Amino acid sequence: MDAPALAQRGRASLDFQAGISKATFGLHFASEAELAMKGVTAQTMPDDMDERHALVVETLADSKIFKIRELFGEWASRTHGAHCDEAFEERRAVIEPYLKALDEGPATLDYGDGETPPSYWSKVWFHRTTGGWDHIDHTGYVHGELVHKQLVARGYGGDIFGQRRAAAQQAPRRDYKEILDIGCGSGHFTQALQETFPEAQITGIDWSARMLEQARRVANEKGWNWKLMVKGGENSGFADESFDLVTTFILFHEAPPRIIKAVLEEAFRMLKPGGDIIMADVPRYAEIDKMASWRYDYLAKWGGEPYWRASASMDLIQTCKDIGFVDVEGATQAPTHSYYVLRAHKPA
Repeated sequence: MDAPALAQRGRASLDFQAGISKATFGLHFASEAELAMKGVTAQTMPDDMDERHALVVETLADSKIFKIRELFGEWASRTHGAHCDEAFEERRAVIEPYLKALDEGPATLDYGDGETPPSYWSKVWFHRTTGGWDHIDHTGYVHGELVHKQLVARGYGGDIFGQRRAAAQQAPRRDYKEILDIGCGSGHFTQALQETFPEAQITGIDWSARMLEQARRVANEKGWNWKLMVKGGENSGFADESFDLVTTFILFHEAPPRIIKAVLEEAFRMLKPGGDIIMADVPRYAEIDKMASWRYDYLAKWGGEPYWRASASMDLIQTCKDIGFVDVEGATQAPTHSYYVLRAHKPA
């Protein structure tokens, strides 16, 4: 059953928003070309990130391109969520029955015991989403189907869903029976896992009940029996040695380093001997040049990502080794170099 189409006004609004976002990327690279003409390159940038930001602002103080890029970027970051909310509300009467029908099916959702989400999550409006992830009753649908599919997928470099499938396929085995997807959100990576490992029982956890409600709809529409639960990956409560594979996709940059370390420790505890982790996130600053890391840091600064820099600066490989993982590998993925995949193994 296909989702109801947006109204003409909503479609036009999101088309315009996607166009502005795409234009902003072009303006950003044009600004970097201006920097190069003025002698600011990856080789000449200072080591300190804040000094890099200050140097760029000083060098491009008179650049019309950079000023327009800032204007477009600020507008897109501030308004994208509101435009998607408005597009949904315009068709709520038609979309809501479609969503309600998908609440029933083989997938289950456990809302937990009313545990209070941690402040690092509840007090941050990630991606500058007004009110946070659960600010309206259908945030999961709005973000999963509108923000990601109508905006991010069109304005972002690379195939974001193909990246999820490619990351899942990097797991070293195909016979996993129990898989845990931490921070599964509305189920985009969870779906890639299910398609890659069709015989596995998949459990997905996230602090956002609204996102998990959308993940349940995704699973029910496909006939998948996902077990979804409102909880975090840093203290999940699952028994020792419960899973063959533990995964995350684009979660770590939305958590401080202490939580990332706790999630990796928890993953090690929950894995059966001989189990694996696949954890994909933003590129490590140490693996890319100073201009590229400044670019990501700049986008994170304006895009509502308070933990990005600290996360991207972590040595995930050494952290995994310290915890006890072996065969630890991590690499920024070609050809877009826009995400990083970490793999590690729990000794048998």
